Amino acid sequence: MKKYVLIGGSIATEGAIEGILSADAQARITVICGEKRPLYSRPLISYVLEKKTPDEGLYFRGKDYYEKKGVRAVYAMADKIDPEKKLVCAEGKEYPYDELLVATGSKPFVPPIKGLEGVTEKHTFYTMDDMTGLRAALEKGGKVLIVGAGLIGMKCAEGVKEYTDDIVIADMAPRPLPAATTPEAGAIVQERLSEIIDFRLNAALDRFEGNKAVFASGEEVAFDVLVLALGVRPQVGLLKEIGAEVSRGVIVNERMQTNLPHVYAAGDLVESYETVSGDKRLLQLFPSAYLGGKIAGRNMAGEEAAFTTDVPMNATKLFGIRITSAGLFLGQKTEAIVGDDYRAIYTDGDRVNGFILIGDSTRAGILTDFIRKKRSIAGVEVTKLLTDRDLSVYPAEERRAALGGKYEI
Repeated sequence: MKKYVLIGGSIATEGAIEGILSADAQARITVICGEKRPLYSRPLISYVLEKKTPDEGLYFRGKDYYEKKGVRAVYAMADKIDPEKKLVCAEGKEYPYDELLVATGSKPFVPPIKGLEGVTEKHTFYTMDDMTGLRAALEKGGKVLIVGAGLIGMKCAEGVKEYTDDIVIADMAPRPLPAATTPEAGAIVQERLSEIIDFRLNAALDRFEGNKAVFASGEEVAFDVLVLALGVRPQVGLLKEIGAEVSRGVIVNERMQTNLPHVYAAGDLVESYETVSGDKRLLQLFPSAYLGGKIAGRNMAGEEAAFTTDVPMNATKLFGIRITSAGLFLGQKTEAIVGDDYRAIYTDGDRVNGFILIGDSTRAGILTDFIRKKRSIAGVEVTKLLTDRDLSVYPAEERRAALGGKYEI
């Protein structure tokens, strides 16, 4: 009976559990949970902050998920891996393995900003503990400064709005959601949210003076609560210490295996194959983590599976505005305005490289599949991919492939 050890209680861990058990029903799985709590969904913390979801709602598989799957959960922090003895050390105890997955994810990036130590209420927004700490501070009221206009910062703002109308978001980037939007789409998002959020964009933060931010331009913004949402960095330390190949993240092959025997990695800490460019990239996305973990689990259990169809994708709703994007914004751009909706698609010959939709996201899944599988759109008028909601716009053979041949088309 094989022994599997999974480090990190993340969505990649869930994928690995499902992958292992699909191939090895007798598996002995141990999860070493660094956060010391059951599996939960980190993207849901903004909804809990916003009071749309109760605290218990974070446990989307139930607090008894590990028990239901027959998995032993160890609520401790992994300290060291011994690849020679095939052991994981965690807070004074040893856990032997036949196959190991490291899914330690990432952690918030907090740069060394002058004066930060003097800020009395400073928070990050990444874990459940971060959320509960921020919530306690917000209940006292006051003005909130969020440094970072990416997805974490913007979702945080949506939750913060439940406590105060005085919200400032500052970023060096020229638009909100810089990684998930184009200049045109970002401008639309900014305009629609400008009455809710006081944006300071193209703004370089110089220092803090107590509870006051001073920007390079000389502008000053006083605040009561500070949230640092400047992105995340992969937690590669455990693997780097034992000789795993690391660039920006941990390097894995198509099977999610590191350069070390019997050692796999998945989730935010890995560089995985991105299908449009063909490059290895840090994607750090929820679906990518789950799928990578599942592929790793299947391979750990003796199957042959490859993960070569990863696609950058984001689907979120901010203050009622639905924003959906996938792929890379490269190639020929075709835009369409349909009512209040903005749509853009990026193509290269007969391939879809990427798209962004603000508003109606109908057919986003089909478009993503065309990117992921490199399906042909030969002979299709590209504008119709944005304006026609009928599947007949897609080539017949490609429709059959995308839909699994299950429907009359």
